[in-house]
Amino acid sequence: MHLGTHALLEFFRARRDEDALVLATIIATAGSTYRKPGAMMLIARDGGYEGMISGGCLEGDLLHHAAAVFESGSPARVTYDMHADEELVWNLGLGCDGVIHLLLQRLDRETGFGFLTPLDVAQRARRAGLLALVTQGDASLATGSFGLLDGAGATHGDPQLVQSLANLADDGWPRWRCRHLRLGVEDRVEDGAEAIAINLPARTRVLLCGAGPDAVPMARAFAGLDWEVLIADHRPAFAKPDRFPAGCTVIRTRPERLADALAGDGLDAAVIMSHHLDNDAAWLAQLAGGDIPYIGVPYIGVLGPRARRDRLLQMAGCRHAVYGPVGLDIGAELPAAIALAVAAEIHAVLNGRDGRPLTIRTDERQEA
Repeated sequence: MHLGTHALLEFFRARRDEDALVLATIIATAGSTYRKPGAMMLIARDGGYEGMISGGCLEGDLLHHAAAVFESGSPARVTYDMHADEELVWNLGLGCDGVIHLLLQRLDRETGFGFLTPLDVAQRARRAGLLALVTQGDASLATGSFGLLDGAGATHGDPQLVQSLANLADDGWPRWRCRHLRLGVEDRVEDGAEAIAINLPARTRVLLCGAGPDAVPMARAFAGLDWEVLIADHRPAFAKPDRFPAGCTVIRTRPERLADALAGDGLDAAVIMSHHLDNDAAWLAQLAGGDIPYIGVPYIGVLGPRARRDRLLQMAGCRHAVYGPVGLDIGAELPAAIALAVAAEIHAVLNGRDGRPLTIRTDERQEA
């Protein structure tokens, strides 16, 4: 589940000296659409923006709606119906046959840019957030009001919205992406305000254990997904930051010192690829049986054939599930293709998917 929050917040940091920004949020969809509820786009007065609410066909038109919100200061709802109006559809080059409902709201610097500042703090600390946005206000809650609850329990915004979010997280942090809320007395009043709750996970953090030549395209593939990429290796010839894409963190360390080198932050995935059996076993022992928080990494993969994986499991005394050979079966052989296969498998695992072709999924739904 990746909504592009990190890139959105980078744009916010670069523009936080401006007097206002406009946030466009997809609050509902129907039919086939490129993005789903919860997707956001942040727009500046000069027309610069970050985030996408379509494949690029609606963003230009949306800038005109944003200009009106900049001037009025009032939230606005915009709907794109890609099959109802032939002139709209063909003028914008559409053909998705879906409907997108958006909320546009102006976030002012004098009021702290709404939820963006506390969300930025939470994301920098690698804490997930639950965000509630009022999409249809009433007498007590204005359209555009927000509540924010982060993974450490910090709260911001309207108390009623915060309480609704706390109720949603009562049984642990949710795995869903979005929920629609109706707010009022006990959240059940038919004519009360309406809101959307959006789950904003922390940025995906991936570790490469091994910085050899094939780690470079792997890091490039991960960085292209806007993941935080760490590369660890004890070999001076390989552990050089200038070999890897900008933004990657290269750590020169031996496996047994991994916990100290990572300074206690958790991981979402790790790929062991030093191509040295003893070193790979040492990395695996640290990740699958070392100090918390590394136990329980959702994805640990090892390069090489199945027999090598089994040997590593035995050497490391590892009883945890380990992916190996890593990657989806796409016929990959060269490093860039292997990186693509591995990135796709990690993406699927972290999103609870099995990596099958969408064509098969679509056909199965039609048969059902």
